[in-house]
Amino acid sequence: MERPHAGVTLLLGLALLFWLCFAVAGTFSPPEERIAGAEPMAHYAWIRSLAFDRDVDFENEYRALASGDVAAKESPLDLDGPRTATGRVPNTVSMGPGLLWAPFLALGHVTARLGGLPADGFSQPYHTAVFLANIVYGTAGALLAYAALRARWGKRASALAAAGAWAASPALYYTYAREAMPHACAFFAAALFFCAWLHLRKREAMWAWALIGGTLGLAALVQWQSAAFVAVPAVDLLWRTRRDNLTRLLACVVAAVLAFSPQMLGWQALYGTPVLIPGGAGGMSWFHPAVFRVLLSAREGLLTWTPLMAAGLLGLFFWPKEDKTVCVALALAVLIQVYLAACAGDAGASFGMRRLVHCAPVFGAGLAVLFSRRLASSRPRWTAAAVALCVVWNALFVMQYAGLLDPLYLNEALYTLSGEQQVSVDALATMDRLPDGTPFDLEEFAGVHRFPRDAAPSLRQFIPDKLTVLLVFVRRVVGATAPGLLTG
Repeated sequence: MERPHAGVTLLLGLALLFWLCFAVAGTFSPPEERIAGAEPMAHYAWIRSLAFDRDVDFENEYRALASGDVAAKESPLDLDGPRTATGRVPNTVSMGPGLLWAPFLALGHVTARLGGLPADGFSQPYHTAVFLANIVYGTAGALLAYAALRARWGKRASALAAAGAWAASPALYYTYAREAMPHACAFFAAALFFCAWLHLRKREAMWAWALIGGTLGLAALVQWQSAAFVAVPAVDLLWRTRRDNLTRLLACVVAAVLAFSPQMLGWQALYGTPVLIPGGAGGMSWFHPAVFRVLLSAREGLLTWTPLMAAGLLGLFFWPKEDKTVCVALALAVLIQVYLAACAGDAGASFGMRRLVHCAPVFGAGLAVLFSRRLASSRPRWTAAAVALCVVWNALFVMQYAGLLDPLYLNEALYTLSGEQQVSVDALATMDRLPDGTPFDLEEFAGVHRFPRDAAPSLRQFIPDKLTVLLVFVRRVVGATAPGLLTG
């Protein structure tokens, strides 16, 4: 007999296993990670400014986070550039992630005070708190996805689908990312919305649909394009013929707007208007969506980087009779999200298609549809083995993207260059100009010869090097548990 909480045990066990694996691999260490880069700094600036300065003037946050020993070398914006209508520097990202980080930052504040560190929102405990928060929200998102799927499909199928939607999708990297990105929070908020919808959609009470709307508003507060998930309750309610369903839809939308209102208040204070598109709509290619890039490109394609999501997408279109309304609503929602991502242009440095991380619970529903059929008609071990293979592949990809093989790539490039220039590798490390007269900067050279985080990896990096990642990781594990067994 299946244990009632086997799915929860599986997901929590995976969360702990991943943390241990990435720690041993040296690709993730919350006590040492720092908030750096334009987008993470801008998200953090919202909560830091509101909590410590009681305003939305982010100039001091940007200057502090982009200076000192913080790893970032870029500012989130030009501090000498145009100001908003209220005379402040802009902030073109959502405040939702910062609000979700707030309870953890409170613990970081206490830690800073007890440890004698500056309790100013900038010392290491605050940075560490954000990375720990992302682990919690990523794991909680997986658990909520499981709870959502169990409302419709079997426990075993739901557990495998939730594990696949999280651990075999880009959501895994952003749960344990070395950058303080908002995607783990977006994954959590979307999973909370789908959990509320699948559990409450059959209820007629207005409070149930108001609660669904509230979770939708939270998802939009964290990641604005999640507002398009309104298609889910809209299709669900309008599919039915009852007149009072329009009232339920209105209650849902009103609650969503109320939950989103903190962002509108922030925009009012910062830009002088409660509704706007902070980055402007000019960057959207509405009539030339790059669907191939979003789904199949080597640089960031959702299906090329995380192939199990192809099964999740396919499963939404099987539309079994008893789940037709659910699948139609979810399929429409994910198609809208793919279109928005395809119109949005270059995602920059990205593990897979990061703009669709919040869709992982939807792909989980597609997986649950397929798994519930397969587990009922054939050997369940093959399904579990296929999911496990995709999870291992994705975990190896996370380590590779996070830099596990970067020393190997650099050494290979240095030895190649030393052969071309007829000088030793040690000599290259001291040069600022090569023998042929070419300027040489070792740090810049190392940055070029690493796993490409903002470009397409080579075929070797994409596929064969996964075995190398596994071998290097095993070597790290053996070295960590039995020093001296492997050297070099």
